[in-house]
Amino acid sequence: MQGRSEGIPANLFSLSGDSINVEYGTGTLTGSSLVYRDDQLNRSFANEELTVENTLLGQLVTVTLSQIPDLEVVTFTLVLPAITVTDHNVPIDVEVAGITATHPTTIAGPGPGQQAFYSLVTLIGTAEAAVF
Repeated sequence: MQGRSEGIPANLFSLSGDSINVEYGTGTLTGSSLVYRDDQLNRSFANEELTVENTLLGQLVTVTLSQIPDLEVVTFTLVLPAITVTDHNVPIDVEVAGITATHPTTIAGPGPGQQAFYSLVTLIGTAEAAVF
């Protein structure tokens, strides 16, 4: 009797929702990378430009989209739950969350009130365990 094989962690994601497109890969020959595209931006990030945190929600992959002194910092966070596949290079359908956060900044420091504003998007696409 053959036992059930353990899942292979996905390491390549191609996702889109609303006007946002995200490509994220980790464990590649050059490390990790994230490409973010929307109606106004087309940015690529690699390695130390990504903040990766493992939480109870899943893996949070955050990049800084823009930083305007004395106005705001805008970040994007990809929320990836644990995703496994049964074979290499065979994509599966996934649905994950993306969060754009706007953090107002001033030279005088934070004032009273809300310190971050969030925009949530559902990203639909594929995940796979790519062999690089």
